[in-house]
Amino acid sequence: INASAQELKVDLSYNYSYSNQLDKIIQTYNFSRPFLSEKQPLFMNGLNSSVSYVFKNERHLNSGINVAYSYFRSVAENENFNTTLQLNFLKLGYFLHYENPAKWKGLYTDIILSATSSGLFRNVNGEAFVYDEATSKAFGIGGEINLKLGYYLQLKNRTYVSPFISFAYTPYLYSPNSEVVINQTKGLCAKNWTSILGAQIGLAVHLRQQKND
Repeated sequence: INASAQELKVDLSYNYSYSNQLDKIIQTYNFSRPFLSEKQPLFMNGLNSSVSYVFKNERHLNSGINVAYSYFRSVAENENFNTTLQLNFLKLGYFLHYENPAKWKGLYTDIILSATSSGLFRNVNGEAFVYDEATSKAFGIGGEINLKLGYYLQLKNRTYVSPFISFAYTPYLYSPNSEVVINQTKGLCAKNWTSILGAQIGLAVHLRQQKND
């Protein structure tokens, strides 16, 4: 039976996201501007990348640290009015990593608890949007729980790849100026916080040390 003793992992994935409050803000923006031929898309499709380190441990249940970055972009091109919204997330997490090759060879599970920060920015016609004589931006902070399921495929002695899926939930992200950045209003159509549901599918590369039990 091979038990993971130490591991470094890098992954890249497609990231689907749903935020009720951000959707309301963008939908209000579109409704209040009927002259726009191309509506502003919702923040649904993005990319996620992360780096994880599993601490040295000879048991099936290990722990580690994780740093992740997610990026979402919403672009609407209209005549003399091109608007780009950029939503960024930076996450620092602690996770539990479980695998049991004797029962489920190749399968592993990560449960990740992360502190999350966000940054929302708006560009109009290629320039940073200025509102009230300042660059329009909104920062947020919250927390996320993520469940990841993957399957190891060995390439070389220490090198593995694994396709994976994951499901994430942010119960509370405090970002009071998101509505200001997108719609130039505050408290009109949304709260100063939001919850977020997410799903990912991607590929990870692992460098592992093995110990035979």
